[in-house]
Amino acid sequence: MNWANAWLYVCVAAVSILSGCAAPDSIGASRSLSGEVQQPTVSGWKINFHESGSNPVIVDGVLYIGSGDGAVYALDPKTGETKWRFQTGENLSPATSFANVITAPRGTGIADQMTAGISAAERQMREGIRRVDMTPAVENGTVFIGAGDQSFHATDAATGKKKWSYVAGPGMVSSNFLSITRPAAVLKNGTVYFVTEDGLHAIDALTGKRKWLFETLQEIPRNKYMPRKRVPTGPVMGDSAFLLTAWPYILGATPRKSFVYAVDPESGNAKWVVSVDGTDISAPTTAKGLVFFAVKEGPQHNPSPLNRDKLYAIDAADGQVKWKFDAESSYGTPQLLIAAGATYFSNNKSLFALELDTGRQLWSFSASEIRANLQTDDQHLYIVTHKGTMARPDDTLHALALTTGQKKWSRDLSGNARVAMVQDGVVYAGAQAFDAATGNTLWSFRGTGRESVRLISGGRMFLTSPTLTYIQSTRVDQGYLYAIDARTGKLEP
Repeated sequence: MNWANAWLYVCVAAVSILSGCAAPDSIGASRSLSGEVQQPTVSGWKINFHESGSNPVIVDGVLYIGSGDGAVYALDPKTGETKWRFQTGENLSPATSFANVITAPRGTGIADQMTAGISAAERQMREGIRRVDMTPAVENGTVFIGAGDQSFHATDAATGKKKWSYVAGPGMVSSNFLSITRPAAVLKNGTVYFVTEDGLHAIDALTGKRKWLFETLQEIPRNKYMPRKRVPTGPVMGDSAFLLTAWPYILGATPRKSFVYAVDPESGNAKWVVSVDGTDISAPTTAKGLVFFAVKEGPQHNPSPLNRDKLYAIDAADGQVKWKFDAESSYGTPQLLIAAGATYFSNNKSLFALELDTGRQLWSFSASEIRANLQTDDQHLYIVTHKGTMARPDDTLHALALTTGQKKWSRDLSGNARVAMVQDGVVYAGAQAFDAATGNTLWSFRGTGRESVRLISGGRMFLTSPTLTYIQSTRVDQGYLYAIDARTGKLEP
């Protein structure tokens, strides 16, 4: 954990308090484009739920999801009824799910307080916490998922009974102040692949025995400046190799380098490794035999006209650079999206559409602040721009023509929203639904004010809605898991 991450924890916690208290469960009205009231076609439900980064998946009519209380749940997606509950972290105290209470003598400076907070968080990450942020992977009647107890678990999908657990180490969970999604494990030919701080693990799906471990960041020896490793992003399956990106914690004299790895899925050996200048490397993405990623050159979290955000396209077969594109640096990790034969490259200030094969710029879009999570359909690219403060945001959803970048429509959003997904001609941002063609508001849903759309399936939208993050308290983040009618935004018919 570095100073920037510690400050982020404080900021997120503050926002949680400001947006905290639960609001009445009011459901917005829904009308068709012609103004006629739409009747819901499915019933919904609401259950108490400890929010985490885990996204739900539905397999064979069962919804599986991890929770902030350290459990994995199997639910009936039609009723919300719990079929089974598997508790991870049985060897941990329930108190390890909660926020740290840190005391310091009167007059202690800010730097010393931050150091105490970082030390406490580091200790908690080493010891483990009861939390599940990984999205479940389900195959052949087994649920595979990693947890904050530093173990990777396989449970029976029908009963929740544990089949095996593998001690994997830290890196499969976010902090107690954040709900960062950890991607689901990749299942291929009887092997389970997932990442921790150490790197990429390959585990036999039947026995839980490790086949191999590919260690990332071996190029940067651990020392007092890098006591822990940063968890790599990935794995992304290419044509013949797993692709990972990683960069070290930037403390003291640590070299400012980022790395891209191509790992053979059978042997666990590196096919090639690419090192580039810069940090904050994005997750890799692939298309047409190329691997795309972006890095930030220059001091982290200190944008300057002299610093650059660089997008690379390299050959997936040998790691050779095919082309590069750079833009003036801004805050945040650059993001990438491949769609409609183009690469869309965005940072906090600018969005660029680039030709996939050559990197030639097709168009660009600028704003005072561009939020993360680009989404597309066959006509538009959807982004959210932000103004105002974190406590009182003034966010706007934009639909840009994929081929030209021309703005087709814009709509105001309520709260701190992201574009969650685009499906069947509807754009879901925050807890609002918009007609993708016109931008007309179809419905809005109000829970506690911090809604997060997670999945749409069977005519239902599944979303989490936490209430409050308690600071200096022994209470975990409380909230709800909703299933609402995806067409009307209503909880009840």
